[in-house]
Amino acid sequence: MSQYFLSKSGKTVGPCTLDDLRSYLAYGSVKVSDLVMRDGEQDWKQLMELQELKLHEGEDFVQDITRRQRVARYRDYEKVPLPKRSGWVLREMLVGFFFFPPKLWRASSSVLQGRVYRRAVNEDGFLKHWPRWVEIIVQMVLVVNVLLWIALLWVVTSNAMPLVREMVDLAKTGAADLKH
Repeated sequence: MSQYFLSKSGKTVGPCTLDDLRSYLAYGSVKVSDLVMRDGEQDWKQLMELQELKLHEGEDFVQDITRRQRVARYRDYEKVPLPKRSGWVLREMLVGFFFFPPKLWRASSSVLQGRVYRRAVNEDGFLKHWPRWVEIIVQMVLVVNVLLWIALLWVVTSNAMPLVREMVDLAKTGAADLKH
């Protein structure tokens, strides 16, 4: 894997990876006019000229990189915010599914709003995240959960209603007996 050095405002930064360069571009930390040099080379050139980034394909390509890469990336699982950790999300979804639906909804919103990270790392040393197809499964779990809770409420109320009516009738007769 190639290493790169950046020169910005007279300061040299590096070594960094190609993925780091893409992230710096995405966050606006560097411009396509800033200078870069591959490890082992002697000549500085503009980031625009670096073939690996394909910035020579035009401004639309640079904006596309910027849109795609604006995502927090983590190397240490312990630094990931709790609602973005896979263990927390799974635990909240299970507790929420069976006992307290708002926990399920909160965990589901973590999945649907952004990435959920797991402990495994990719070849660049960043934490891997759940694939996008998980969102479809989470949506199906939400629908199933709503249907189950509606069915449970219907069963409870249909079985409890005769008991409630009987208690109301007893209360009415008891109140009538008290008046006499």
